[in-house]
Amino acid sequence: MADPVNGEEIPFGLSGNEWKFYQFVRNSPNGIKFTDRPEDMSVTDAHMAMNTLLKKNALEVLQVNGENMMKAIDLRDAEKASKLSDDARLVYNTIRAAGNHGIWTKDLKKKTNLHTIVLNRTLKSLEQKQEIKSVKHVKYPTRKIYMLFNLQPSSEVTGGACLKAACLKYIMSRSFPRIEGVHDAVFSAEHEHYPTATEVRRFITESRISSVDLSLKDITSLLDALVYDGVVEKKLPFMAGMDDFSDDDDADDDSVQWSYKAIRKVASRLPTEALTEVPCGKCPVFDFCSEDGPITPMNCEYFKTWLDW
Repeated sequence: MADPVNGEEIPFGLSGNEWKFYQFVRNSPNGIKFTDRPEDMSVTDAHMAMNTLLKKNALEVLQVNGENMMKAIDLRDAEKASKLSDDARLVYNTIRAAGNHGIWTKDLKKKTNLHTIVLNRTLKSLEQKQEIKSVKHVKYPTRKIYMLFNLQPSSEVTGGACLKAACLKYIMSRSFPRIEGVHDAVFSAEHEHYPTATEVRRFITESRISSVDLSLKDITSLLDALVYDGVVEKKLPFMAGMDDFSDDDDADDDSVQWSYKAIRKVASRLPTEALTEVPCGKCPVFDFCSEDGPITPMNCEYFKTWLDW
């Protein structure tokens, strides 16, 4: 059936009234009350559409501040759920409602009230069909967390902050030589063996720090965040230690394997204010100032004021 307004095919075999009511609910992100309905729909038509959509798993009932509310479910998820058995549908919908934060098996059992044997059998079946997947929570590594197969776990689950710290620690280990008794040793300017994003990704994968298979793009985003934090700098491997880069504007940055070097924080031994106030650094007649010239440090009133300070 086609939508009478847009002329598009109505999905999931919904009738015109069902599609209208579904769109009405979907356009209310916070959900609607059971008494709400489109202005141009009668109470009878609204109730019939509502009941059908609930049976088709296109709507779900939630409690918000002690009041029952209805929210729309993605029709693709609803269609998947409609093809499942009653137990599988219950488990699938409960996991879907948890979003990308996932749900612990213990909480899943409480919400579904299914026997452990039935729940485990259902979870195994859904995993085999690639409808759901289990992931490890960085804060609770012993717990089994489930979410829909096509979702990317939230940073709370994967531990974005922990991954940044792990990346920085690895880069630090590759950025400075280990010399016993020397705490501020550095590599020569010609050193080119700083880690690339590919090497950092390999380290994260082999260390099993993340329960998610992070792509090279994911790792690069983490490294860029470290660069913005001012704790890491990017270098071209073949130009490590050099300040001047190619002026070729046509260079393809995507093909360049950047390397990453940690920045060692060094406390200044001199007061910052004193250095920034040196008059010679901004003197307009600096080039004429000499010991026997027309202007000398001996008669410079600005220099004398700075020394007295």
